[in-house]
Amino acid sequence: MAIPGKKVGVIRNIVIIVSVVWAVSVHAWYPYSDKYNAWQEDRPYQVGALHNSVPTDMLAERIERMRAAGINTFSWSKPWNALHFYRAANDAGMEWAAWLRPGNTEIVSEMLAIPGNSYIQVGDEPDTEEEMMEIGETADYVRRHAPETPVFCNLSIAGVDHHRYVELVDPDIFSFDQYPLLRNGKTLDSYLYNLNWSRQTAMTYKLPYWMFLQAFGRVHERVSYAYRIPDEADLRFLVFSFMAHGGTGLVWFHYYGHLESMVRDLGVENPARSEQPHIYANTILHRSWYASRDVTPEIQNLAKAFLNLRPKDHVMYAGNPMLWKDAKPTYDNHNPDPPISNHAFSPQGALKTVEIVEEDEMGVLVSLFDDEQGEEYFMVVNMQHGANMSKMDGMRTVVLTFDDSVDRIERLNRLTGRVEKLKTREAKSGKRQLALQLEGGTGDLFKWSNGKPWALR
Repeated sequence: MAIPGKKVGVIRNIVIIVSVVWAVSVHAWYPYSDKYNAWQEDRPYQVGALHNSVPTDMLAERIERMRAAGINTFSWSKPWNALHFYRAANDAGMEWAAWLRPGNTEIVSEMLAIPGNSYIQVGDEPDTEEEMMEIGETADYVRRHAPETPVFCNLSIAGVDHHRYVELVDPDIFSFDQYPLLRNGKTLDSYLYNLNWSRQTAMTYKLPYWMFLQAFGRVHERVSYAYRIPDEADLRFLVFSFMAHGGTGLVWFHYYGHLESMVRDLGVENPARSEQPHIYANTILHRSWYASRDVTPEIQNLAKAFLNLRPKDHVMYAGNPMLWKDAKPTYDNHNPDPPISNHAFSPQGALKTVEIVEEDEMGVLVSLFDDEQGEEYFMVVNMQHGANMSKMDGMRTVVLTFDDSVDRIERLNRLTGRVEKLKTREAKSGKRQLALQLEGGTGDLFKWSNGKPWALR
């Protein structure tokens, strides 16, 4: 295989077989609820962030700095203490969201009197049926007082039976959290498994799929709770692996309020407490803030099509099998479903293989989508990431090989938001190839060039 600018033999024996159904396929697109569709119609891809309500100075500047990082929704878990921030967010043109504790309905009317509410989260990580019942009662109260507002609870993925949760809470969104980037430089083995598991639940109930993504670091005596601060490749890996699993909204945990949040306060010992004054001039930006500013414009460009797509079939992995082949939960599984299988690639349709030119430590992820008209799309993600790794350090050359019928392939450019037609070249085998440069953790979205339009917003 001849690759321009590369010597013969550089490509290692890493042949990643990719399953992409396009000649014969089952139409998998489905609508979300009318309520959610009406909510999403005029909104961008959801990029929220948790910011505690302790600071009181220079709120406009704090909000504008969130906006500069590509964040479009301010969120906090104690609305009775955060009304000043909700007002500041609305004054700045940013939406706000409340994380409401179950049973605390007395604040709802006062809170909703402030314009600009986006959604309301009720509860977090329930682990008993009694908790879910209380969350469901509070969610019903919110729905009666704000019928157009999406309401959901955020889950710890293995904490409860997903089906019972949906029955008791009736969420408008399926959301969970996991923070897989460990301080020792490793990534939790359970991360891809849990992305896949949550994807299955969201697809089963035709719910939009959201996630709290790691944007902070933490020192902890337990290895699995000691997190590193994500750099560019790390944050991109979280974003694009989530989108490849069908994710339609994210919330950064944590923007301000931990020692190693996206914004750090050098003037206080504990930013979660108010014993000392929180002064804007004492804050500095961590690498995850810059990583968010870097990747969020690309998220919004892809969202022009992505929010109109639905996932289908299996997400497929290849490369380093340690990251995907035997991935499984590291805690008890309370869900009655059979274990999720992470799928290796098998050749199908016009896309035959994917090869990484350079060393392939992390592998590649490929996922399939379709739109309401049955047009088929696929996403390819370079999963290379690591502690303190820039996106350029993690860049890899990925070669897609198609059968000889594919003269061109279409891609939604992440940087411009424009659809572009990429011409493939003939390989010695008689097949057609396309070489891509994908930054660390980054994915591209493709569609077959068949003369039919993209489902663009």
